[in-house]
Amino acid sequence: MARPMQMYTYIHDAILRDTAHFEDLAKDLNRDDADEVAAFGAAIDGFHEKVKVHEHTEEAVLFPKLNERISFVSETYLFDHEDFEPNVFDALDGAVTALRNADGSARKDAALRVYREAVSLNEHMRLHISKENELLIPHLETEFDVGEQAEVAGAMAGQVEPPMMAQLVGWLYDGQTAADREGMIRFLMMILPEEPFGKMTGMLAAKGEDAWTEMQRRIPELNGG
Repeated sequence: MARPMQMYTYIHDAILRDTAHFEDLAKDLNRDDADEVAAFGAAIDGFHEKVKVHEHTEEAVLFPKLNERISFVSETYLFDHEDFEPNVFDALDGAVTALRNADGSARKDAALRVYREAVSLNEHMRLHISKENELLIPHLETEFDVGEQAEVAGAMAGQVEPPMMAQLVGWLYDGQTAADREGMIRFLMMILPEEPFGKMTGMLAAKGEDAWTEMQRRIPELNGG
């Protein structure tokens, strides 16, 4: 059975997949292709929006709950969140904007700056998420029983508006193993009413017949059985 906070680590996995991918993209980015540069910037913007939603659920639910039991644990992670905006995301956004506006030989230096900032994003996120996975989550699982953990996980999910929840679930599903997809869907079964859950599974089923057939095999309830 999946741990109640497994959904939390699924999001962490997706964040790290994307930051590693962005570093690779930035390394090979065609600085002279305006459409490719624009697409890279748009992908970073979409990713940033998802990260902010995830951080909001931590700040609104997880960190206050932990502070009830362990003082001055969550503040260190909140510090990272506040540092990311000017020193990571704004820096990368500024680098992409500079590349889009650069002319001639200036494009080479601008593209190198984008790559450096993409490396910085990847490393900042890797360190931050490693700390949460290896230090924060074990504290939570030690201090809170399984029922309390389930309440925290459900409350975090409740902070996300349905349209964004659909985006997040689709994003996670696209990069997951079959086992993780199963765990995520079972978590959603527990927290979503029947109608929203039906809409969510319909969206996931449309992503690919083979993958969804495997989910139906693993989770008979998806067949009504």
